[in-house]
Amino acid sequence: MATLTQNMVEIRYLLDEPAEGSPSDRILWSILNNQVFHHKSQLQNSSAQWDVDSWPLVTAAGVEDYLITATNWGKPFWVHTEDLTQPQLARVEIPFSMLQNTDMFYGGPAQPYISSSDLFGAAVISFYSRAGSWYARITPIPGGTVTYRLWFEVTPSAPLSPGDTAGISPFHHLIRVKTALSALPYTKWGGVAVDADDPKKAVAWERKVKALGLALGMQATDFEHQFDTYLASLTDAGVERRQAFAEDYLYATDVLAGGYFGPNFFSR
Repeated sequence: MATLTQNMVEIRYLLDEPAEGSPSDRILWSILNNQVFHHKSQLQNSSAQWDVDSWPLVTAAGVEDYLITATNWGKPFWVHTEDLTQPQLARVEIPFSMLQNTDMFYGGPAQPYISSSDLFGAAVISFYSRAGSWYARITPIPGGTVTYRLWFEVTPSAPLSPGDTAGISPFHHLIRVKTALSALPYTKWGGVAVDADDPKKAVAWERKVKALGLALGMQATDFEHQFDTYLASLTDAGVERRQAFAEDYLYATDVLAGGYFGPNFFSR
């Protein structure tokens, strides 16, 4: 997998090896990091969980809102009960809801009971941000202690080191092309520059930038289409529980239940 340093070299090749310092490494690095950040955000917004982590939420009696202290907290996608001391217990999934829609999931008392443990658990969980911090609200208000496992996609962040790799290697070409497009206004080729004293060289710069922009734009369109197809196919249908025949198969073969294909069918 290409590092960011290697990608920067490839980007300068796409720009037809411009003059040294145009664009500067600092500008090119900033543009590349923005593209990587955008690339990771696209992955996070896909139908699959790309880069995930989990965080345990332990409730307390009478406490409704809980500060989420996970430093890489991003987008939650799954919450379930967890009791490591009793692995034989069934895991219960908790649905999500907007704060204003919790009544659609639960219409009972705000806090139905108080005990040493939360026997019934949450009916719904809501997430919200306040003053720059994320919170989880449990409905109804817990009557005791229970542990929930919060699964989330981590916050996408741009790489910090030139030796890091950017996103997924099959689509480094997309990141490079989009970075090159954004870097075109900062590019010069010898005396061919946007601010050249010679008007002919300034016109030559405009023509070169336009030609490169068209070529890079066509590549970006093709590569973006490939990436969109990849995102759309990260999760495929066909993984649901399957039944051998139809839902009523057992009843269809049971004569006592009125089934047609019973053991005496061929003797009729």
